[in-house]
Amino acid sequence: MSEKPQQEQQEKPQSRRNSFAVIEFTPDVLDKCLKQVEFYFSEFNFPYDRFLRATAEKNDGWVPISTIATFNRMKKYRPVDKVIEVLRSSEILEVSADGENVKRRVPLDLTAARNARIEQNQRTLAVMNFPHEDVEASQIPELQENLEAFFKKLGEINQVRLRRDHKNKKFNGTILVEFKTIPECEAFLKSYSSDDESNEILSYEGKKLSVLTKKQFDLQREASKSKNFSGRSRSFNSHKKKNLPKFPKNKKRDDKDDKDDSSAIADDDEEHKE
Repeated sequence: MSEKPQQEQQEKPQSRRNSFAVIEFTPDVLDKCLKQVEFYFSEFNFPYDRFLRATAEKNDGWVPISTIATFNRMKKYRPVDKVIEVLRSSEILEVSADGENVKRRVPLDLTAARNARIEQNQRTLAVMNFPHEDVEASQIPELQENLEAFFKKLGEINQVRLRRDHKNKKFNGTILVEFKTIPECEAFLKSYSSDDESNEILSYEGKKLSVLTKKQFDLQREASKSKNFSGRSRSFNSHKKKNLPKFPKNKKRDDKDDKDDSSAIADDDEEHKE
């Protein structure tokens, strides 16, 4: 009997839903997985995540779990069925009856979220000059974990966000560190601020780091953009907004963000300032 039909039969491609290696869901892994997805829908991310917000707005608040599973920080959590099980335990999120979608149980108050974002920026610092020239995309998850461990030894933090170059999407040597409280942030800044030469030197792998407030970082970035647009630098002094470059209100931007996600790595043109 001919085996031709068997030879011609093609194996069905593996579903994207479970296309990554399966891991053991220990209690620690379960907790990290849940917190990561809850962060996506939190007041600190959701109002400013255009892709996620647009997806939810088209579906009465629901976002496909299969979409969330493709975000870089979520790719390691396989099988996706286990992620669905984890999300069902959330007090913040609700999973649809068919297990395909997730949304907040209580929609966000965007005004309150904006105020929370302002407060968040007040307890966030920019730390610059990390080694980055040889960092490949595949090394980002490990680097993320190493940097989180590095800063947890120095203070109480909520998250560490790696910045990337807008053009080549590679880590650019700058991270944003969000502390749990404003006093924690101020204490760290007092110890390591680059404005005071008498401060203790903060270094990583032998390289001296620079520490700026979030506001200083934003102003420095705007001044750099101004130089790129005009060919000469605009001065900024004492953080005066009048020195910041003005952009047209109708400037178009790509609505589909590369989902390296906010808690891990953010595009250097994607930060939302208050």
